[in-house]
Amino acid sequence: MKFRLNLVCAALSLFPAVQAFAQDRSVLPMVPAPFAGTMAENVLDSTPSPQPPLRAPQGTPNVLLFMSDDVGFSMSSAFGGPVPTPNMEQLAAQGQRYNRFHTTGICSPSRAALLTGRNHHNAGVGYLSDLPAPYPGYGGKILPETATIAQVLRLNGYNTAMFGKHHNVPGNERSDAGPFDAWPTGLGFEYFFGFPSGDTDQFSPAVYRGTSRVDPNEGAGKLLDQRLAEDAIRWVHNQKAAAPDKPFLIYLAPGSTHAPHQAPPEYIARFKGKFDRGWDKLREETWKRQLAQGIIPKGTRLTPRPAEIPAWDSLNPAQKAFAIGTMEVAAAQLAFQDEQLGKVLNELRRMGQLDNTLVAVINGDNGASGEAGPPGTINELRGMRKPQESEAWIQANTGRLGGPMTYESYPVGWAWAMNTPLRWVKQYASMLGGVRNGMILSWHGHVAKPGAVCGQFSHLIDIAPTVLDAAQLPAPKAVLGTVQKPMDGESLLPSMTVCNVGKPRTQYFEIGGKVGLYHDGWFLGGEDGRPPWDDIGPGGSRPKFDWTLYDLSKDFSQSTDLAARHPAKLQEMKALWQQVARANNVFPLEHRFAAGRVTPAMMRGSGRKHFDFWGKDVSLPAMSEPMLIGRSFTLNADLVLDKTDSSGAIIALGSRFGGWSFYLDKGRPAFTFAISTDPAEITQVRAKMALPQGTSNVKLRFASLGLGKGAEVVISSGSEELARAKLPSAILMPAGGGETLDVGRDIGVPVIDYATPHGAIEGDVSHVTVDFD
Repeated sequence: MKFRLNLVCAALSLFPAVQAFAQDRSVLPMVPAPFAGTMAENVLDSTPSPQPPLRAPQGTPNVLLFMSDDVGFSMSSAFGGPVPTPNMEQLAAQGQRYNRFHTTGICSPSRAALLTGRNHHNAGVGYLSDLPAPYPGYGGKILPETATIAQVLRLNGYNTAMFGKHHNVPGNERSDAGPFDAWPTGLGFEYFFGFPSGDTDQFSPAVYRGTSRVDPNEGAGKLLDQRLAEDAIRWVHNQKAAAPDKPFLIYLAPGSTHAPHQAPPEYIARFKGKFDRGWDKLREETWKRQLAQGIIPKGTRLTPRPAEIPAWDSLNPAQKAFAIGTMEVAAAQLAFQDEQLGKVLNELRRMGQLDNTLVAVINGDNGASGEAGPPGTINELRGMRKPQESEAWIQANTGRLGGPMTYESYPVGWAWAMNTPLRWVKQYASMLGGVRNGMILSWHGHVAKPGAVCGQFSHLIDIAPTVLDAAQLPAPKAVLGTVQKPMDGESLLPSMTVCNVGKPRTQYFEIGGKVGLYHDGWFLGGEDGRPPWDDIGPGGSRPKFDWTLYDLSKDFSQSTDLAARHPAKLQEMKALWQQVARANNVFPLEHRFAAGRVTPAMMRGSGRKHFDFWGKDVSLPAMSEPMLIGRSFTLNADLVLDKTDSSGAIIALGSRFGGWSFYLDKGRPAFTFAISTDPAEITQVRAKMALPQGTSNVKLRFASLGLGKGAEVVISSGSEELARAKLPSAILMPAGGGETLDVGRDIGVPVIDYATPHGAIEGDVSHVTVDFD
């Protein structure tokens, strides 16, 4: 055996060394070196010409990108906030904080801007990917001509992996039928563990590995943020074991602190009593701390509370108790998130990799979220519907906050406080509270003043150019055969040596019809008047803009409107806004939010009326075809039951926070329609007769009675009616973000507590048909 190995090694030594070949990295993948050997009829008479291996430039760093969700400018202690985040603070002490770093104002667009280095409309993601529109800037998926930093690094010799929230896959492309080009694995990430939707439950998440749904039993007992960090560590262990000299890109994007605010009870207990003074007092305390720590410039004013946000002292004791509980949970969730980030950083340090890793920590993809409105919510999507949730039911759940039975988000007053000292909250592209977030850059040996705060204007679109600069790579002219748009951002590496606060810069903002423009220190705001918790504002679909003007070079917090004093400057900025907006495919503007954008045509989808599901392992995105809400349909299911008292789901949509289930309860067909977890909004009907063991057929008739008139359901088998019930509404919002329509089971968060794990039916659902009227 030893002789054979020596013989192989000797033979390999006869191969010529790989010849140096100048690689053009401006076109990816790179053109292979031409064959320089000779080819005879017999291999023994031929001269090989090995291809040079694909390698990143010598000395390039690893890259760790971390972006949290809905964390406001001032929530973390690293930016003067009330929530201790020691790992972020330690990273800031080694690196540099940026206090004029900006996002787009909402989820999907910010993530597209981060990954591509282009403005969000320019990359095709002008709004939430769940609601694409047929206009160039609003397709809801990253364009081929704006290749991601993952794709560019992969084609330059990096390994690439993503963990967490993506939210750049259109809602109708999240099934097993794809297409998968908008998934992380289609955008340059060789490995993905996370979720494609806007949010998911921390206790029972809808997560994917690659493009395949993870078994619901995996990770039992662990919250999702912990699982993401542990999987990232597992991946980097294996990557460095296989290729110790190959650099990596890790993109870690936990879904916290987006709704649902959920955290381990022992973390929630840490914050007991910490927020009893309310949001007005907390905001003032944070502002003073920011000034003392140099997080914000001296003389920065604390902007006043908007009239739409109630004063803390106007709340009654029960309202205060609930509000306090929601903030304790949100703080606990951020503290838990920081601990998971610390695990990854500490493991990279232990492995000797951290000093050669460029780390960017972005505290939020937008400002803190006020989408739950003044009262807050225990059920994110239900809280966006009218009429509002029962206040009595909300307050009855104060003791459940942070656990698996709530999908909560705090009142807008806390969101406003988490954006101190800025104006307003998430969605406000016209206000800094919507688009200014804290950011930390760290790279050992490359920060001139560790621990410094840099006030240079910066934006998410600057991260990709910064990474390319650090990796000594050009922005490619073509990727996978597609000519690329130029990057809109610029490298921040020079700012780590010299922070240029007055550097000229122009950057537009637009989300949901609210607009802004930064130009060389001036800021133009165009506000349409819609609060973030309403689908349509008081001005309707064609509101008039309230234009404001600020000199941010002297007014860090956007406190003083100068529009009346500088009318010429206002007109100049408005004209520039129009120019930049047209250049980036921002038009047409759409001022409606969320459900306000859902049309009857979207509910009907392709117009298809008949659907077949062959087997008990089918799962489809809840908000894709067939949309089994709001319309009349007939559902037939062929069953093969193990016993006469079989239990489990026949077919289920959504979750307990919004969904319905057609199931068996000890052999008896039953139907539950849950608009929310409130017992007053749950309708249940159950047959008295059980289905027989073996084969049988059961039918569900769902009949909409007209707009606002509810619906009627009838359960039957053969010619016999088994049960009938009237529903208060034909419509509910399947919740949360990653929930599905499931056959023969109910994975993710279940609609009800079944007798079997995940509602797995005791038997088989061999065929289900759905026919719309």
